[in-house]
Amino acid sequence: MGSPVKEKCNVLIITACYGAGHYQVSNALALMIKQLRPDWNVEIRDFLNYTKPFIKHALLFGYQQVIKHFANGYKWYYQATSQLSPNSKLRQIVNRVGSEKLLEAIQSLSPDIVVCTFPNPAGIVSHLKSCGCIDMPLVTVITDVAFHNQWLHPFMDAYILAADIVAKHLKRKGVPSQKLYVTGIPLRPEFSVACHSPTIWKDYDISPDLFTLMTMGGGCGLLAGIEDIFHELASMDLPMQILAITGTNQALAKKLETIAKSSRIPIRVMGFVDNVAQLMEISDLLLTKAGGVTVFEALAKRLPMIIYKPLPGHERNNARFLLKHNAAIQAKTKEQVIDTVIRCINDPTILDKVKKNMDGIAKPFAARDAASIIIDMAENYRKSKNQAKIYTVS
Repeated sequence: MGSPVKEKCNVLIITACYGAGHYQVSNALALMIKQLRPDWNVEIRDFLNYTKPFIKHALLFGYQQVIKHFANGYKWYYQATSQLSPNSKLRQIVNRVGSEKLLEAIQSLSPDIVVCTFPNPAGIVSHLKSCGCIDMPLVTVITDVAFHNQWLHPFMDAYILAADIVAKHLKRKGVPSQKLYVTGIPLRPEFSVACHSPTIWKDYDISPDLFTLMTMGGGCGLLAGIEDIFHELASMDLPMQILAITGTNQALAKKLETIAKSSRIPIRVMGFVDNVAQLMEISDLLLTKAGGVTVFEALAKRLPMIIYKPLPGHERNNARFLLKHNAAIQAKTKEQVIDTVIRCINDPTILDKVKKNMDGIAKPFAARDAASIIIDMAENYRKSKNQAKIYTVS
């Protein structure tokens, strides 16, 4: 009996499970590619699964602890490595972690293109291309308004970028303009159309007539000082309600639920939800720390943001981008958050002005545009391979 026929992989997307954003971008691309090419096989793989288990667990645990407790340490690391050359000894070592197993997976799947939504696997695949082990196109999707050298790799064929300012930075780094595509950060389909259910207010027991503040701290639900802000708002008589998205942070959810029990305003605490687009549509204001995906989701839904305590590095870059365009409001202290919320309740024109500025940088169709670029590159690669076969036979 013959061996089973291996299913052809047209697009291989390699990501990493640091937070939720990188996976969300990967899924958004996969959905759109399948929509545009229904017969294509798109695979999403986590590059950490190709490393040794103890390395994977150490990296994830270390990342979570640093983000939660040592923000200044992360800031130091981010700044110290921001100008590191792709040819540096450290980058060469990092680009070999898991490379053998990842190469086996790529050769087994034989994709027409590899897309990376995290910098480490992009470096590994670039290294494999430099060695002549593989030759298919390699695309990196930068998931923030980021300028860090960790995203730069010599054998990259295309960069899909969040904003023009990132393209300008990469040009200064020597990346040819023909490799740069500014599409915005790819989002799931529901962020490009109106999508909320008419029963959503009833489903969550909330009022359509109250000012709605939504809070998000990424997939891990990390938003520094959020409990103090909730305590303060919960003690006030305001015509508002709060939707708290806590992600996988169960400890935070329990604390906020305790506050909600004695609150003077309605507070609905939710864990990890898959209908963020709907909740954004019915909200008036978002309190967040400026993760790349969350920022572009809010832009797509015209949901004004209060940016509060963004993480050093990529999140602060996202915040600067928004503030430069007057497309968000910055609050540096708990008192500023409370004051901003009250001012926005009392004066709706504040949010109207922010929304108008958001329209100039929102890119709700980024997934479609990015997927089209990836499909074109994959099809051109396949044609060139077929052409080479014809010449070889001749």
